[in-house]
Amino acid sequence: MQTIQSRLSHNYAVREINKLDQLRLCAQANSEGLTQTEIARKLFVSQPEVHRILKRITAFPDLLERTPHEVILEFHAERIEHDSMMTELINWPYTFSTNAEPNNPEGQLARGSWDEILDAFHRDLIDAVDYQRVRDAVWGQEAR
Repeated sequence: MQTIQSRLSHNYAVREINKLDQLRLCAQANSEGLTQTEIARKLFVSQPEVHRILKRITAFPDLLERTPHEVILEFHAERIEHDSMMTELINWPYTFSTNAEPNNPEGQLARGSWDEILDAFHRDLIDAVDYQRVRDAVWGQEAR
């Protein structure tokens, strides 16, 4: 029997994966020459919504790239098995936070993909055992 926590995680994951699927489908349909009206009709959304999606993709093309967060969501949405999630997370080419403004000591950090693992752990999307396995694979045993 699923716990309420796992059901909530599943619901969140499915919702977020559907958003990613919609972004990618809009981008693909647009690149294949479908009009915004045609895309909207097939997705059962308004044409202005498709316009906003395509505008967001143009401004932030990295939204279409696969991320560790997406891998974790796919597990919770039951699209991939736990072992597949762990293999992909352990072998991910992580990036790490850097200064967004190197000459500004009070400037913000630009997030790296490793931050998605930390977020997933703090939001209970991966447990302590999985986090430790990924952490050890990335940082080595000396990180303990």
